[in-house]
Amino acid sequence: MHKILALALAATSALALTSGVWAESPATGHIHLLLLDAQQQPVVHATVRGACQSDDGSFFGGQKLPAPWSCTSDAQGVCSAELRLLPKPGSDRANACKALAATEITEAGAAADKSSYFTFFADGQAQSYNLLQKGASWKHGDYFFKSLDNQAAFEALVGRNDSNFYKSRIALKDDPAAPALMLDTAAAHAPESREYPNTEFLRVRIDRKTHQPSVQVVVTDTYTDYSMHLLSEARYGAAAGEKSVALSVDKQGSTCNMRDLFERKCSYQESASFPVDMDAFRQAAAAYQPARRTQWRFQIRAKSGHEQTRTLSHAEFHAVAQALDEVLAGQRN
Repeated sequence: MHKILALALAATSALALTSGVWAESPATGHIHLLLLDAQQQPVVHATVRGACQSDDGSFFGGQKLPAPWSCTSDAQGVCSAELRLLPKPGSDRANACKALAATEITEAGAAADKSSYFTFFADGQAQSYNLLQKGASWKHGDYFFKSLDNQAAFEALVGRNDSNFYKSRIALKDDPAAPALMLDTAAAHAPESREYPNTEFLRVRIDRKTHQPSVQVVVTDTYTDYSMHLLSEARYGAAAGEKSVALSVDKQGSTCNMRDLFERKCSYQESASFPVDMDAFRQAAAAYQPARRTQWRFQIRAKSGHEQTRTLSHAEFHAVAQALDEVLAGQRN
C-alpha cells in the first residue's frame, strides 16, 4: 500500500514538474507602435511613454509588477519597447499588462500630449502590434489607438509607402497550361480586423499569345446587416475624369450566428473585382513618392445603396508596374 502511494505521489510530482516546464509564461513582452499623422504620414522622432502593471490574478493582495516603458519613433514612425511581465500562473500565455496612467506622446519640439490608457497582451501573445493615428478622438485624445491582430497586419501598414515592400510580396502564377500569367499583391494585405477582414489588392493578367496586360483591383467587403449589399459598381479617377465600371462578383457568403440572429442580422462577405485602364494604372504608378505616403482612391457601390471609399498605395502601383515590365521584357527576349 505504501509503495503504491509512493509511486502515485512520484507520478503526480513528475506531472506537476512537466506541466510547469510546458506552461511557462513569458517574463517579458514587446510592444510595437506605428505613429501616423492625420494625413497618414509617419510621425518621426516622437517619444511615447507609459506604464502598465501585470499581476498574479489574486482578488486581494497578491503579486503585482509595474512596468514603465518608453520608445521613440524612427523614420517610418515605428517605435518598440520591452516590458517586464509577471509570469501568468499555470499558463504559457503572456500576462496582460494593464495601464496605470494615461499614455504620453511627445512630438519633436512640442509639449507632451496625453492619450488613452493602453492595455497590452490581453490576447496572451507576447508581441503587441498597435496603430496610433493623429486625429480628434473623444476616447483617445489627439491620437486614435487601434490594436492590430498580428505582425503581418502591422507590417502591411508600415510598408504602405515602400515600393520594395510590395515588390517582395508579389506572387507570380505561371502555369504553362493556363492562357495567361498572373501577378497579384494579395500577400501584402493582411486584414487589420479578424472580425471584418476587408482587403483590396492589385491583380494583373498577361495574355500568353498577345502579351497584352490587363489590371484589376480585387476587393473583399465583410459586414453585418439585414441582407447582402450586392456590390455592383466601382469609380476611380482616370486621365479623362472619373470613370465608372461594373464590379464582377467572384464570391459571396454569409454566416448567421446567434448574436446576430437576435437582431435578425447575418455576417456577409463579398469578393469582387473591377478593371483599371492602363493609362490610369501607369499614372498611379508614376505618382509614387518614396518619402511620402500617397494613395489612390476609389469607391465601391452596392445595389443596396451602400457606398465606400477605399485606397491603395501609389507604392503598390509602382511595384506592380516594375514587376509587369520585367515580365514583359522577359517574354520579348
